[in-house]
Amino acid sequence: MRYIFSTRIGQASEEMEIAMLKVGVLGSGFMGSTHARAFAKQPGVQVVGVASRTLAKAETLAREFGDCVASTDFIALVNDPAVDVVSNTLPTPFHEEYTLASLRAGKPVLLEKPMALTLETCDAIIDTARQTGVILMLAHVIRFWPEYLALHSLISSGELGSPLAATARRLSARPQWGDWYNNADWTGGAVLDLHIHDLDALNWFFGTPLTIYSRGQRGPHGAWDYALTVVDYGDVKASAEGTLMMPDGYPFTMSFSVLFEWGSAEFSFRAGGASVGSGASEGTSLTVYQTGQQPRSLVSVSGDAFEAEVGYFVECVRTGKTPERGTPKQGRLAVQTCLAARHAMETNQVVVL
Repeated sequence: MRYIFSTRIGQASEEMEIAMLKVGVLGSGFMGSTHARAFAKQPGVQVVGVASRTLAKAETLAREFGDCVASTDFIALVNDPAVDVVSNTLPTPFHEEYTLASLRAGKPVLLEKPMALTLETCDAIIDTARQTGVILMLAHVIRFWPEYLALHSLISSGELGSPLAATARRLSARPQWGDWYNNADWTGGAVLDLHIHDLDALNWFFGTPLTIYSRGQRGPHGAWDYALTVVDYGDVKASAEGTLMMPDGYPFTMSFSVLFEWGSAEFSFRAGGASVGSGASEGTSLTVYQTGQQPRSLVSVSGDAFEAEVGYFVECVRTGKTPERGTPKQGRLAVQTCLAARHAMETNQVVVL
């Protein structure tokens, strides 16, 4: 099947072969490399350009993809006529400028989370996507993670009755793959860089928060790098713990559990190293507990979540379909939830959304 794709929503037509989709990747750090390799595994997709703050890093990544140009000029890559779509994995303060430039150039954008550090910036990005009609998708990878998808399906099925409560945890040492993690003004701290995964997952599962309360600790660079947040969704009460303050060498760890009327479900994951991308997991489980029954494993679809996320974006671009996962609205709500949590930490007040 060949797609003669339009960069604008709802304007795709089909023919007999897959047209080559050419990707420019902004950033060559952990996420830039992850996105680029995931794109390269998609049928009919070619990574043709990598731009980074450091030319040597861009060249190292570009060499993996054959005929791929490396540079430090982000705007040149965005405007390169050889580039069809843009993956923006730059540090968060650079999301707005280069995402707006990409959208105005008619290039669909896969934008790494968080969308921005302020709601005003989120709104500027959303307004430009709306005005141009160009596809914009937020890379909230948890919405593509097999076990979280299985939990979402379990909640939606009603098999265990209504959900009552949920608890999420995400624990990590400070990432070593980028010096910008030491700059609180760039990262927004663990609240916006790490905790956002679980707050977005809670929003995905249970809707828009009513109130948020959070307490935290500041890390060595002044940012809120430990957060313990309580979110009220009405019928569902949830809590999430997230930190980048674990000691060096601590294995990246995440978990998510849901209490239902008639049972519970629990997911746990621990990486084989200090980050989620550092090798085989030390242990992953997804288990359902129900009164009167033996605990059972909840089956999830296998596969790499980053590749699934990128594959979904490519499908949306090729078909002109508006993304339903990682939408700008969802990305904005995730930022709004994080900012509310941070405001609660700073004021010791419950925040009403």
